[in-house]
Amino acid sequence: EGEDRRPTLSWPRQIPLGGEPEDVTDIVQSYADWMTANDLPKLFINADPGAILTGAQREFCRSWPNQTEVTVKGSHFIQEDSPHEIGEAVAKWRRGWKS
Repeated sequence: EGEDRRPTLSWPRQIPLGGEPEDVTDIVQSYADWMTANDLPKLFINADPGAILTGAQREFCRSWPNQTEVTVKGSHFIQEDSPHEIGEAVAKWRRGWKS
């Protein structure tokens, strides 16, 4: 029974804060560098009012090149708050790709 709950304990410990855990911080930085450097199409689904991705973190994501942003209503679980709006945004974004 206790082992079934291990992910609930382990996952929060993997959130990089203040440079720790170092291995996870390095992975997150590598992803951030890649997103900043590449020109692949990106869709940023912003949430209003949002809960997690706000402030400087949101502005950093907005700085990535070749990105389309849409805003849907929601806070933490936006896929539950605005499922149809998200689906429509993804479909519209995908239709806009050049072949």
